This record gives sequence, structure tokens and C-alpha cells, in this order.
Amino acid sequence: MTSKAEAYNSSKVRIVAPYPLTRKMMVKGDSEGKQLSVFLHSRFPYLSEDVWKDRISKGWIRINGNIAEAEHILRANQQIDHFNPHIVEPSVPDEVRVVSETDDYLIAHKPAPMPMHQGGRYCKNTLISILEERGAGKLRMIHRLDSVTSGLVILAKNKEFALQLHHAFSSNKVKKWYYALVEGVSEADKIEIKAPIKRKNGFVFECGENLQGGKSSHTVIEVVQRFKNTMLVRCEPVSGRTHQIRLHLRHWGHPIIDDPIYGPGGDDSGKRLQHCSVHLQSSYLSIPELHIEAELDVPESWIGD
Repeated sequence: MTSKAEAYNSSKVRIVAPYPLTRKMMVKGDSEGKQLSVFLHSRFPYLSEDVWKDRISKGWIRINGNIAEAEHILRANQQIDHFNPHIVEPSVPDEVRVVSETDDYLIAHKPAPMPMHQGGRYCKNTLISILEERGAGKLRMIHRLDSVTSGLVILAKNKEFALQLHHAFSSNKVKKWYYALVEGVSEADKIEIKAPIKRKNGFVFECGENLQGGKSSHTVIEVVQRFKNTMLVRCEPVSGRTHQIRLHLRHWGHPIIDDPIYGPGGDDSGKRLQHCSVHLQSSYLSIPELHIEAELDVPESWIGD
């Protein structure tokens, strides 16, 4: 770790004072024809439709700069502005660690739960915001981890290197794998899951071999160690779909032990907040042509669970 990275001091919990904020979003084609309050609830299901109607009635929601009505029917390419005078962000672990850093990129160890970037209930308590606040400069996100997932993520520090990283990811020149602690014990040492994935509702996705409209997905799963009622597995995502590893582990019949959405007893309605960390860690990242490699060990607390 460089001396600059060592300057990114942290404490256990990060809390920011409440602040006003206006968020902007564009209406995409697949949302055209939806009623405004219904759209907002489906996009941000952690708030009820009645809450959104109340915010609209207060004049906090504007469409193309004009005060909106809850019954407004959306059209593609309209801009929705959402003003909130008193943002209270959930706290996050203040344990962001820089693993390696050059003039072109930064590899961080993201704790969980913590989102990568602004969205939903978060603006300042995000990985990119925290690193930039601590002097990392303007960072460009190339890939992402779920809020509930911890581990390695690489961020570009300039446009030129961002293009190189984009090319490496899009041309499958990046090798990644994850450790996960899952429910149950399988006799199989290795399995490949190729179940397509698509959005179900809000922030929740679904997968299945015969899923209509699903995007092709491929994960290689290998058992590392078996315990009494659980297994430590290594997951290599050949494709890169949202929630892919979490979904494919559930599809295999061995979900992550504490996944609030796709785990045992999980709630995939989209109403349950994902405000916890799960036993899923981005543990290895390698881009040979750019001479980049980083690896994390299995967390000690996972062994013997």
C-alpha cells in the first residue's frame, strides 16, 4: 500500500449530518405510460406509494421543471427532479481500504453494506464519494459490487485508463472470482450455472432456464470447503449480470446463508431493505495485459460457520 493510501484513515462507522438534495432521473422508454406515483414506488420500493403521493403533494417532485401531480402519465425522456429538504442517510462501515494505487487506477476493498455510487437512499455514504472526499481525485466506475457485497473493486483515475479498463472488461480479459458461504452441502465439487437473468421488480432480479426476456448468464462454482450444514464456495462469473452470483447460487439450491433477498427465507418482493452485509466477497481480480492483480483471503470468521 502506498503512503497516500495509508492516509485514508477510517473509524468503524461513518455518519453524515442531514442535508438537502435534489436528485434527477430520466424516464426511459419502458416506463412510458406509467403513473408517476406508481413509477416512483416501483423504482424505489422501500417507500410506499402513499409516501410518494405525499412528497408529490408537497411540490417536491417536478417533471421538466414543472410541479407534478401523482396521476401524471409519464412519457419517455421526461426529467424527474426529486427534492428532499432533509436527507438522512443510513450509516455505513467506515472501513474503506485502499489495496493498491497508481496514477491511473485505484483498487479498494469495499466494506458492506455500502453502495458503490449515489442512488436510492445514498449520496455521500458511497464508496466513490468516500474515496474522493479522502483525496483520491475524480474516480470513474468501471464495474460494481452490490451494496451487500464486500471486496475488491477497481476504479479508474483518468479517462484514458478508464477506456482501457472498459475494453478489458468488455472483451473478457478480466478474471474475477468471489468467495461465498452458502446453505447446505452438495456432493458436486464443481458446477456451471447458465440460467438467464432479468429484472423482476425494483431492485430485485430473477433467473431460470426458460425465463422469457432474460439475458444470458454463466457462473462457474467450485466447492472450497464443506462444513456441517454449509459450504465455502468459489464463484467465477463468466458473464456480468446484476445479482448474478446471488441468483445462480439460489438456482443451484445453495443460496448465500444470509442473503436478505435470495437467501433462506429471503423476501424478493423488493420491499425489504438491503441494509446488511452478506457472506459474499469479491476476492480476486486480475487483468494480465495491464499488469494488474489483487487478491483477498477468506475472512477468518467464515471458516467453521
